Amino acid sequence: MGKVILLGHQKGGVGKSNTAVNLAVALANETYKGKTNSILLIDADPQSTLYRWSQRREENESVESFPCIRLDGNITKQIQREAEKYDYVIVDAAGRDSREMRSAMLASDVMLMPTKASTADLELLEHMAETVETARDYNENLKVATFISMAPTNSQAEKKIAKDLLKEYPEFKLMNTVISERKAHRDAFYEAVGVHEWKDSKAKAEVSCLLKEVSTLLVEEVDEVI
Repeated sequence: MGKVILLGHQKGGVGKSNTAVNLAVALANETYKGKTNSILLIDADPQSTLYRWSQRREENESVESFPCIRLDGNITKQIQREAEKYDYVIVDAAGRDSREMRSAMLASDVMLMPTKASTADLELLEHMAETVETARDYNENLKVATFISMAPTNSQAEKKIAKDLLKEYPEFKLMNTVISERKAHRDAFYEAVGVHEWKDSKAKAEVSCLLKEVSTLLVEEVDEVI
């Protein structure tokens, strides 16, 4: 059974789709020598940002495309079926408290919640904590981790404040990785590639660190089941 990684949050515009594609590209490059057929992307957001990225990538002959499907409604069983065919399934859920996000949580091994380093974004974590606890009534092995996304590259103080606030939510594991707001992310996404396939070593290093932390969570999940 493949591992399911869900990108979800009540808040939109926090970098879920960008994180999804960059994790997929990083996995392909660091684990499968650039091969993509072991990684399925699922777009469960009506905005279809991930699906459109995938379609643009198919037109780029310099990189391999990813299998990608769109799902809506109650998607628990469909995710479970797809996880039997792929090593990894990466799900991008709508940026709100949607049926797609809640049902995906029941089929996921790890849920990642990118959040901006702002009070307005961090305050929404209280509601997400309640949503997570409800999901764990049905999926007790669900691991939920949050990390600071789209952070200013020149403000360490803002990052520290955000990390201090995040510590107030024991429901979530606070990751060490911080994904900074870099032009490379916008440019790479527009070209339907990941930063691993771009030319910004700092952006690539941050995504590599995030992938390493996610992989550790997945290994811990396996150990607990055993």
